[in-house]
Amino acid sequence: MKTQILLIIVAAIFAGCNNDKQSDTGVVIKGTLSSNSTKSSGLKSTSSLADATKVLVFNSSGGYNFFNISDNSFAAKAQSGTATAIAFLKEDNSYIGCLTTGGLNVLPLVSLRDGENTIIDLSTLTLDGTSVIPANNPIGDEIGLSQEEIERFQQLGTFFGSLSENIDSDSDGEPDILSNKAIYISTIFDIYCGKWGLDNTPPQINDPADFYVNYWMRVSGGKELISSDQSITLSGPEGNPYSDIMQAHYSVAPDCFIAFFRRETQAPQGYPFGSAFLPFNNGKYTVTLNNKNYSLNYSNVDVDYFFVLAEPTIHTNANNEVVSVSVEYRDRNGELVNPENFVYQTMIQLNGSNFNQICQIGTIWENPEAKTNTELYNFEVQNPFPLSQLNGVTVCYLDLVGNAYNIGYIK
Repeated sequence: MKTQILLIIVAAIFAGCNNDKQSDTGVVIKGTLSSNSTKSSGLKSTSSLADATKVLVFNSSGGYNFFNISDNSFAAKAQSGTATAIAFLKEDNSYIGCLTTGGLNVLPLVSLRDGENTIIDLSTLTLDGTSVIPANNPIGDEIGLSQEEIERFQQLGTFFGSLSENIDSDSDGEPDILSNKAIYISTIFDIYCGKWGLDNTPPQINDPADFYVNYWMRVSGGKELISSDQSITLSGPEGNPYSDIMQAHYSVAPDCFIAFFRRETQAPQGYPFGSAFLPFNNGKYTVTLNNKNYSLNYSNVDVDYFFVLAEPTIHTNANNEVVSVSVEYRDRNGELVNPENFVYQTMIQLNGSNFNQICQIGTIWENPEAKTNTELYNFEVQNPFPLSQLNGVTVCYLDLVGNAYNIGYIK
């Protein structure tokens, strides 16, 4: 396996890059505002929740929608299967605060009690700084996660905090997403952990201590931020900046740009990738576009938190041709887990010699509204090909908060 695997994946993931409004369907989230005031140290100086006239519901894919507040109450809707943030705004769209519950700055809309028909009643909401606290914490009730799963989400609190804190990266007092200037920052993990399964032979997974991981930072932004000269720089973290950040890729689509950054170091002997890329520490980073700086909070979610072993098995026909791929999801102890509580989308790439892609099944980074790729378990090959041509399998999945895991397997 070589670093070229990223270039293969870039073409596959580029479709999911927009800031379209999400439809007015999905899970109902409602609440009633209290009138307490607070002094906040964030985007605005002094705010009262009673000043809120609308809520902004958005997720890490860029989908968003407004819902009005009437008589101090609101009823919003959000897409299931996403990690959804809810911001409270004044009439001029200036920011008051973001929903915080159960130690999280987002609602993981998974394991819903009544599926798409679930109604989440937050009850009375109060303001503490820029955190909007509900009297009713739905996590564990309407959102039926196990205690172990809740603890895993709570460990991601810094990441969810970053999602809400980055709502106004240019500090103009208005959520960036409303002017197509939103910037999203996440991590790509390239992971090698064993050999794929074949028909009745299960995958062979290495000892977790022997997993190899390369790290990339992914930065994407709305169309109003597209640089005329494709120039983008990344610096940070604040207080202890790196001197080895390199831009690895930059692409432009009608609705956005995507850039990848890495920190390269000498690969140790036996390393399965061509190069070794170091992780980025937590902290505040600066993205510079068109001679303007944008401040972003970044949380390098440890690969342990949302990483589940997406283990592929290749299935062949009587002609020894590859016809399908099935995927099981396990934790590092080998126990089966429910991927729908952590995985948003899964994509399969089947590669031949010299990393030439034979076929790709599915896509990731797709807007939740599209719903063209909802399969997590069974992937059919449209044009079967000889097993002898297959040299590499990559299971790519996107977690609920926008991090990508490219898990590579060999023969």
